[in-house]
Amino acid sequence: MSNITAEQKKLLQSTVATMREHGKDITTKFYATLFKEHPEFRNFFNQTNQQTGKQPAALAETVFQFVEHLDNLDVMTPQMSRLSTKHRAVTVKPEHYPVVGKYLIQSIKEYLGDKGTPEVMAAWQALYDLMSSVFIKKEKELYDQLGNDERDKGFVPFSVAKKENIAAGSTHLFTLTRQDGGKIWPFTVGQYITVRVEKDGVLHHGHYNPVEPCNGNDYSIVCREGHNDQNTIVSEELIHNRAVGSTVLVSAPAGTFGLVKDAKQHLFIAGGIGISSLMGMINELNKQGKAASATVIQCAQTEDRATFANQLRNILPKGQHTVLTKENPISKDHLQGKLQADTHVYTSGSETFLAAVENILNGAGHPRSNIHIKSIEPTLGLLKAIGRK
Repeated sequence: MSNITAEQKKLLQSTVATMREHGKDITTKFYATLFKEHPEFRNFFNQTNQQTGKQPAALAETVFQFVEHLDNLDVMTPQMSRLSTKHRAVTVKPEHYPVVGKYLIQSIKEYLGDKGTPEVMAAWQALYDLMSSVFIKKEKELYDQLGNDERDKGFVPFSVAKKENIAAGSTHLFTLTRQDGGKIWPFTVGQYITVRVEKDGVLHHGHYNPVEPCNGNDYSIVCREGHNDQNTIVSEELIHNRAVGSTVLVSAPAGTFGLVKDAKQHLFIAGGIGISSLMGMINELNKQGKAASATVIQCAQTEDRATFANQLRNILPKGQHTVLTKENPISKDHLQGKLQADTHVYTSGSETFLAAVENILNGAGHPRSNIHIKSIEPTLGLLKAIGRK
């Protein structure tokens, strides 16, 4: 798989320590230069994650992990797959990669200084070429899966058919229907659709998991105001400025997160708006008559902000839905009687929340292979866990 020579690998490994020391600075500089020279590329990168620094940090960590695992790139497959689905969802194309590479390599050279010899920079270019070739190949497969109609490979106009406030904290449910007469794309629960809106001359994207199983007619998604995550800009634009009848752009469902086939017991642990990433899976189990196999621990600031709590109480057997607030944060004690060796755990929320849940699950000795994580932010925690046993 690797087109990097043994000598280039040594050069990469000899300079990666400098890269690690200045990684976020390098990628922050890279994004600033890229956006200055090619402002249209802002349309592909989440501006909230740029402002918080999470996007530059995640890019730096991805590059470091690639260098560290050049002898075993298979461990990078999950991360590359996650990123490829995001790239396809926001319509990244092969011709975009050389532009990105030019400014990334330029930023690396600036920080390496005298260490950035022609041979060293050739090694970093070879690494970028390898990474981009992996993305381009995977993304071609994802585009090809959408069929021969080019309309379905980009963004399609949808109408806001319904909009309702469903919980405190300005949490809204939107129902979206396709405008052009085409069929909505099928999806499996756990996948997300991408909603595009234009604001201040920039295209912004939000990734939303439909909260109901596929019905062939529409998508139902949840937006929350004032929640600083990767969907913030789009969610607040929808809540404030998109009434029933207005238009948004949507691209085809993406992602590999979902229910484990043939699993007997499912434990869903949600933090805040993370419940919206899990709700479609819970509703699918209910639709299949398997609600008894699902247990939900829902964490929210206050009970009135626990979105879908009433619905969950109605569809789950007594004792299988728990709401925890900030006064009573999740702990190992809350897993008593809810966690068996073969239980598959699905958790969604912020990076901080996910780290806390993962620590609890690790402390309980739960198999890592039975833990499935859906982050609502760039996956730094998942990146740093690459290769960890």
